[in-house]
Amino acid sequence: MTNAMASLRDLDPQYPVPLVHEFLSRPENKAYLDYTYKDPFGCHVFPGDIEDYPLSSFFADMNSEIARAPQIHLWAYIPCCRYRCHFCQFPTITLNPHTASSQAVMKDLVNLNIKEARLWLAKVPSLAAVEVGEFNIFGGTPSLLPESELRRLVAFYKDHFNFFAATMRFEGEPGTLTKSYLSLLQELGFTKVSFGAQSFDDRFISGSGRMHSAKECIETIYDAREVGIDWVSVDLIYGMLGQSVDDVGYDMETTRQLDLSHVVCTKLHLEEFMKIRTGVSGERRSVWQKAGLGNCNNMSFPGLGKQYQMRELIEKNLKGAYREHPTMYFYRHDHQPEKWKGLITDLDKQYPEIAVGLGGSSKCTKAEAINITSYNAYKGALYEDRLPIQECRGMSPVHREVTAFKMALSTLSPVDNGIFKQRFEGKSFFDNEMINCTLSGLVGKSLVVIESDVVTLTPYGVTLVEAIINTQFAPAYR
Repeated sequence: MTNAMASLRDLDPQYPVPLVHEFLSRPENKAYLDYTYKDPFGCHVFPGDIEDYPLSSFFADMNSEIARAPQIHLWAYIPCCRYRCHFCQFPTITLNPHTASSQAVMKDLVNLNIKEARLWLAKVPSLAAVEVGEFNIFGGTPSLLPESELRRLVAFYKDHFNFFAATMRFEGEPGTLTKSYLSLLQELGFTKVSFGAQSFDDRFISGSGRMHSAKECIETIYDAREVGIDWVSVDLIYGMLGQSVDDVGYDMETTRQLDLSHVVCTKLHLEEFMKIRTGVSGERRSVWQKAGLGNCNNMSFPGLGKQYQMRELIEKNLKGAYREHPTMYFYRHDHQPEKWKGLITDLDKQYPEIAVGLGGSSKCTKAEAINITSYNAYKGALYEDRLPIQECRGMSPVHREVTAFKMALSTLSPVDNGIFKQRFEGKSFFDNEMINCTLSGLVGKSLVVIESDVVTLTPYGVTLVEAIINTQFAPAYR
C-alpha cells in the first residue's frame, strides 16, 4: 500500500467516512490522490506559460489593462513578525518590536515599501488614476508598526492612489491588535480586520509556535466590534500536529458562538513553497517541515482521511449560516464575500492586482510577476532604483482562457459560458480544446455538471477543487 493510500485510510471511527474517500481510493483517480497527499498550496496561484517574459512587455500589459479596469486590488506587504510560527514559510523578518534597532527596521520597511510603490507608479502610469477596489496591508504582522509609521504609510497610499471607492483591510495578530491599535485603524479608515488564530484551543495555538492565547483572539474580536469594526476575519488551520477531528469541531462551535462575519479554514500545507513557485515563497523550511510527517514531540499529523473528515465537519457546522467563496474563505450569509478575492477571481471581474513588498505577486490577464523573497536582495534592488521583481511570465491567448476558467472555478460559483464569451469576444470555453477536454473528463467523474452552458462543481468537485485546477488542466497529468 502506498503512503498516500495509507494516509487516506487514517480515519476517526467516530465520524463518517468522508465523501471523497471512495473516489480517491480508485486507481484511475491516482492523480487526485497524489496531489492531495503531496499537500501543495496551489489553488490561488495561476502562473503564466511564457517564461522569461520581458519586463517592458509586462509593464505595458499592466498599464493597458489597468487603464481599462473599473477597479484593481492593491496590497502592501509588511514582512515583520515578533516570532515565527512552526508552519510558516513566508518571507519574514523576526524582531523584538520593543528594541530601538527593531524600530529602525520598521521605519526602513515603510521607506522601502513607499519607494517600491513610487517605482510602480513610474512604470505603470495608469496606476495613479484607477480606482482601488480594496487596499490591503498584509503581513507578516503589520500591527507591529508604530503609530507614526502606519500613519505615514497610509498617508502615502491615500495621497498617490485613487481611494475614492476603496475599502481598507488590515491584517494583524491578536497579541498586537490592542484596543487602542484597533481604534487607530478605525480612525485611519480601515473597516476590515483579519488575523490568524489557527485554533481557539490554547494547546494548538502554543503548539504551532504562536505567542498569544485563545482569550486574546476573542478579546480582539470584541474590541474590534466595540471600536466600530464589525468585519473581522479569523484564519483557522485544520490538520495541525496532534489535532483531532473533535478539536476542529470545537473550533467550528466557537466560530458559530462568536458569530464571526468571516472565517478562513485552511488545511495545513507542508509542501515547500519554493518548489512550486508562489508569490509568498520564503527561503527556508518551516519547523514542521524539518520535523517531517512522522511523530514530533510524541504527536503525529492527522492523515488525509482525517483531514477530509475535518473538512466535512467544517462544512456541516457552517452550512446555512455561512457560504464559501472562494474555496477556504467562508462568509456569513448576511455579509459579502472577500472583496479582494472577488476582484481577482470572479469571472465577471478578474481585474489586475498590484502587490508592493517582499514576495509580492502582481498580475493582469496577460502577464504576472513575483517579487524577490530575500530581504537583502529586495533592498538591493530598490537601492538601485529598480523594481524588485524576481521572475516574470506572460500568458499566451489560449492560456489566458484556461486561467480565467480555473480562477472562476476556484470561487466555487457556477461558471457561466455567457460571461466567458463577453470576456473573450464571443468565444465559448467549449472552443478551448484544453477546457473542453477537461470538462468531459470532469463530467465523467461526477466532479462537475453542465446545464444550459453553466458549469457547476458537485460536492465532490468542491472538496477537490484544488486538485482539479492543478492537475486536470495540465497535459502532464491528463
